[in-house]
Amino acid sequence: MAGLSEIAVVEKKSEGTQSFLIGTEEYAVPLGNLIDAAAEIEKAETEIKRLQGFMMGIQKKLQNERFVQNAPAQVVELERKKLSDAESKIAALQETINSLK
Repeated sequence: MAGLSEIAVVEKKSEGTQSFLIGTEEYAVPLGNLIDAAAEIEKAETEIKRLQGFMMGIQKKLQNERFVQNAPAQVVELERKKLSDAESKIAALQETINSLK
């Protein structure tokens, strides 16, 4: 459906790739010189700012002793997972920015 000739697992992305996240998994597609680096950096920075705001909200919840004590354990664990996932996404986005510079 996508017209791919191959799928490969690599340790490090090569230059000229566009990466994206599905959940917390990062994927990259080689696009050569078809990437507008400035636009992609701007999109990644915007997403990082959004995720940082999201993380602040979760951190406030987790720092609230009443929330942690009164909420069901699985709700607290879900909030911790959301925080961890956001941190992973920010790290991947920062790596993308660094690879485009």
